[in-house]
Amino acid sequence: MRIKFLSVILSFLLMSIAISSCLDSDDNYELSSDATIRAFGIDTIGKGIYYKFTIDQLKREIYNVDSLPVWADTIIDKILIDTLTVTGWVTSGLADTVFIMSDSVDLREPIKLKVHAADMITTREYTIKVNVHKQDPDSLIWREMAALPVSPAAGKKKSAILKENLFVYTSSTTGYRSSISNPGTLQWSPITVSGLPADAKLNSIVSFNDLLYITTTSGEALYSDNGTSWQKMDTQGMKMVTFIAGIPADDVTGSKKILTGICSFEGKNIFCAKNIEEANWKMNEGKEAIPADFPLEDIYSTVFTNASGIKQTVIVGNTEATVEATMPWFTMDGLTWADMSTPSDFFCPVMKNPSIMYYGGLFHMMGGDFSIIRSSRVGIAWEEAATKFRYPSEKVVTPGEDEDDEETIEYKSLFEGKGDYSLAIDENHYIWIVWNSDGSVWRGRLNKLGFAIQ
Repeated sequence: MRIKFLSVILSFLLMSIAISSCLDSDDNYELSSDATIRAFGIDTIGKGIYYKFTIDQLKREIYNVDSLPVWADTIIDKILIDTLTVTGWVTSGLADTVFIMSDSVDLREPIKLKVHAADMITTREYTIKVNVHKQDPDSLIWREMAALPVSPAAGKKKSAILKENLFVYTSSTTGYRSSISNPGTLQWSPITVSGLPADAKLNSIVSFNDLLYITTTSGEALYSDNGTSWQKMDTQGMKMVTFIAGIPADDVTGSKKILTGICSFEGKNIFCAKNIEEANWKMNEGKEAIPADFPLEDIYSTVFTNASGIKQTVIVGNTEATVEATMPWFTMDGLTWADMSTPSDFFCPVMKNPSIMYYGGLFHMMGGDFSIIRSSRVGIAWEEAATKFRYPSEKVVTPGEDEDDEETIEYKSLFEGKGDYSLAIDENHYIWIVWNSDGSVWRGRLNKLGFAIQ
């Protein structure tokens, strides 16, 4: 035991001598060659918002994935780098002057920082780039596109999007088509429509699952996979009044894709629906008549995911009943619908030919005289949309009545008073509006929905 104990003591003494020798030698110091930036950040923007920066060590680039607001240029022209973690020291500029964090820098353009390792030899140069939005993300921007070659005749028409094509039907045998794969331009081509009866209700067209569906006043239902040739659907003897909307599949509830509509049964209108993978139609339980104020014409639909993660299809349209407000309706299965009424004073005023969309995180309602857009968080309480989310407008200046009175400035919607329209939204979030009065076509999109996802 004593021998083992003495050997342990001897080992410790030898290690101590070795360590002392290293400490006493000026030739054995080994300084770090680490010349990397471990962390980077700038001062807060706006109301104390801190933007996270990504460090790409391979490319030696530092940048923010989430772009700063469009107005941030007026802040980052003189801002502090408040986080810069390195092992050695940092220089900047052509003269390689020592970088001092307490000095503000101009980050409107990329800058370069050079990191020097403690070994006095190793260096790495990083490019710092601060991304700033060039457009206001919350602005709805409109552009007038190529008008239809011939102004449509009086009466309602319908526009629909199918497989990257925008179709505008002017009758049961004629229409126009343009590709929207390049939304910057429209090139209209006349089309000859086949298979549609003369009593086809153009304003009943529903685009769903790469097909168009339509009904007739005589109760027939038809579909098309190319927008030009139409075929009859088997409705098991049901007389179809109109299609309402398509309901997408929902992973939460396990439901499949469903086509919804209204059919006539024993002298009353009832809700009906079918799984598009099945042949049979279903009627609502009890075969109860639809509510008197449920829309029957010019129906527009949108899809909203509620707080439980369940998809709801929401619609508005023209109703035969006299109503005091424009009220949306929603469903999850197409057979049971409920209105989205509100007990408050924040209902949406009555609109002629309303359309609805869940767009940019809010519900929006367009239509009526097209003077303002109404918005809602969950489709119940409605208010005038944000100033940036408006129709295209022109500036109207009214002089004061007297010399001392200031002039008043207003913005008047260019859509106001244009009359009947049809609206469609494509997969790139462009809103397409075609006007019946003059055949003009407008395209709009919320800026942030066009930003590329980093």
